[in-house]
Amino acid sequence: MNEALQPATAHLDIVPDVLPEILLLAGDPDQDAPSLLANSLWIKYRKSVDWAWKVWDNTVASLRQVPIMTSDEAGRRACAVRYGVLLWHVDQHLAMGLDGEVLRWFLGPGRNEVVVLNTEAWDLLIIVLLYLSVHGALKTTTILQGMVYPAWQQAASVTINQPSPTIETFLRSANDVCRRLLLSDDINDDLPPVDLLKLQCIQTRRQDVYAQAHFSRLASSIPVLISLQNNKYISEELRRDSTSLRHLISQNQDFRQGVYRNLDAIREAFERSLRTLDTHNGTLNKHLVAGLRLLLYDINVGDELSEWPAVTSLLSPWKIAATMVQMQLILKEMGQDLLRDPTDTSAHANLDRLILMLFSHSMTSEEAFYVGEMARGVDNLVARKFVNNGLRCITERVRDSTLTIPSNSSSAFQRADTTLSTILENPAQEDFMEALSSKLVLIESSIVSTSNSDIDEILTQDMILFLRLLQFEMGFRGAWTIKLKETTDRIVSSLFKILLHISSISPTSILYPLMLDTLYYIYDEIPIDPKATPFDPFRHYPSISPADLPLVLPAEHRKQIVSLLPFLSDSCSTSNMVYSQRDTMGNIVLGLPVVNRAWEWIENLGEPAIVDTNQENKDREESARLESKYTVKNSGSLPLEVFDARLTGEGVSGTSASAHDSDHKRLGKLRNFEDCLSKENVFERDWRETRMDLEADIGHPAGRHWTEMDEETGGSSQIAPSKLLKSTPPRCSPAPSNASRSSARGSGASVRPSPQGALNRNSSSTINDILDVDSATTMTPKQPLNNKRRASTSAVASDDEIEIIAGPVPVPSQISKKPRIKPSAKGRPKRK
Repeated sequence: MNEALQPATAHLDIVPDVLPEILLLAGDPDQDAPSLLANSLWIKYRKSVDWAWKVWDNTVASLRQVPIMTSDEAGRRACAVRYGVLLWHVDQHLAMGLDGEVLRWFLGPGRNEVVVLNTEAWDLLIIVLLYLSVHGALKTTTILQGMVYPAWQQAASVTINQPSPTIETFLRSANDVCRRLLLSDDINDDLPPVDLLKLQCIQTRRQDVYAQAHFSRLASSIPVLISLQNNKYISEELRRDSTSLRHLISQNQDFRQGVYRNLDAIREAFERSLRTLDTHNGTLNKHLVAGLRLLLYDINVGDELSEWPAVTSLLSPWKIAATMVQMQLILKEMGQDLLRDPTDTSAHANLDRLILMLFSHSMTSEEAFYVGEMARGVDNLVARKFVNNGLRCITERVRDSTLTIPSNSSSAFQRADTTLSTILENPAQEDFMEALSSKLVLIESSIVSTSNSDIDEILTQDMILFLRLLQFEMGFRGAWTIKLKETTDRIVSSLFKILLHISSISPTSILYPLMLDTLYYIYDEIPIDPKATPFDPFRHYPSISPADLPLVLPAEHRKQIVSLLPFLSDSCSTSNMVYSQRDTMGNIVLGLPVVNRAWEWIENLGEPAIVDTNQENKDREESARLESKYTVKNSGSLPLEVFDARLTGEGVSGTSASAHDSDHKRLGKLRNFEDCLSKENVFERDWRETRMDLEADIGHPAGRHWTEMDEETGGSSQIAPSKLLKSTPPRCSPAPSNASRSSARGSGASVRPSPQGALNRNSSSTINDILDVDSATTMTPKQPLNNKRRASTSAVASDDEIEIIAGPVPVPSQISKKPRIKPSAKGRPKRK
């Protein structure tokens, strides 16, 4: 269908701005002329996307020329109807209809076009709009949004003494259209609707205005009408006409139902008007409040603003919610009055009268909830006055002879904004706490004297109410005066006694958890005197011993109540600790046991002190001199003397940079049998003491000590890779026994060098040579075995691996060497 009505093509048709055939339609009396013209325009310009917009624009321009072309009023209306038929047929040729194009024209260039229309042109345009609305070509919401609402807004913003006559004409015509579309139920022979069917069409179309999608726009226009009727630059006649129109809309049944369905939209519209409109004068604010009341109730405008019984007598949920919306606006309006002039006595009197009337009226729980919502979002001045006056009202009721207090008194405050720091005044707070203390004393005497497990239901309800009121009052962050602290101490004492008695006679009572939570809350809120010496966080706690608690208390309740007492249970962290000191003779004298008070173990020592670089170097030198035994600095929160600490001379071997720099040197020192602490485990120590590093195993020549290598290499025993590759592997030890596996660090097991080793020191033979087995039996004890043990292994063996078998064998000088016997060629193996 869309493709047929508007074919898609790359070459769009260009519609000229002026279509003279539309103007010629005013003089063509043929009944088929509008439909033929619509068909011809669609055939010619159907490939264009804005041809309908151009047709509407030329139609409005032609309506301006019709009064000039003819003076007959009936002929003008006939021309208007003819143009309405044309536009209705154009709407049939559009896939999306004509409604969107007309709205876009009204919100665009048409805003300036309609302002310059005269009265005669407006009469013709109204006929066209009504005709299109009846036939469904234009929505009622489009006419209101594009023409009526802008007219009200423009008239309300006039700030000159003599506005343009066209503006007043525009406003008068907009009011006429609005009245005919939303309020009129009559049939007119001259203007649409002309019969009952057309009237029903109008009534059906107006239901879209009260739907949720559009109702917020209509609700936002009501404050604009109120501002318009207070605009002194508009003529008195138009102001009265606008006021009358607003009253008719407000009292319309369909509109009233839309109001109660969209109370949030009404509240937001009027609250926004208080912020954006010119509300520096109190008259406009009062008219806004009166206008809101007119939307919600069937009352007269001149009624008192604080006439509470007239609105709370209606118990319908819609009426209660509407009352909340109205009271919120009244409180915010009074807050603006106080902000403009904080010394205005009349504003203070009106607010006090409203609050007094509010809390003096009897309400249901549902009404009390909505009344509590009134304080949400109000100014600080109003909230302060609202809460303080309400608290005074509750105080007066608490002081009455009867203990029963209506529950709505506290429910009205349960939704109040308690985040304000100083919302309560000290006199009101002190009087309230004093009244609560007096009543709690009476309740204490009544409950404690009762031995029956079933507490009176009235006392239970009164106690629950008092506890809730007490928690509500403690929620405000006010100043703690001396009188308030004394009153709070009395309240805490009464609550604790009642708690003990209730826990004893009725452990399952609902009062027990509520009172326990209240006591926890009060103990946390009572401030502690910072100048008190010594510091005692249990200053306001009950001074009773755990042994004095009733024996009938349940175990769980006893544990919870003991937590409220200033007696601490034994802690495993301090159970075996006492304070100690030394007397003049140097003997340790044990003192008092250490009490588990964690707050005394914490001390703020400030930022760590900046240590000088020279001091760090001195500490490092001292640590090196003491061979990794660190200097103890007694600078903690608790002095080490408290724990009877003393220096033992032992240290913990760490992983400092110096340890990595001279690893072998430190490793040699760690091999000493010295008692010390180390971070390594038993497996690491076993590996360190029984195995050698590869570099040390290869790099140290036989018979040289670690200290000699350290002196030559400047304290480092690491050998360069180039030297390691060029070094000649040492020959095997000439010793015939295990005695040669001595330490290279000065062991006395093999002091005399081997002659065979001295003769063959520069020999080119290696350990890969074939061992001469035949000559091994003829060798003397002083002749070494050519085994495969490396000499360096014996050179680096540790002291604890030395095995001394026998001392060195003296060799006489006259003994000559025997010639080496060569084995026969038959038995000698061949080299491969």
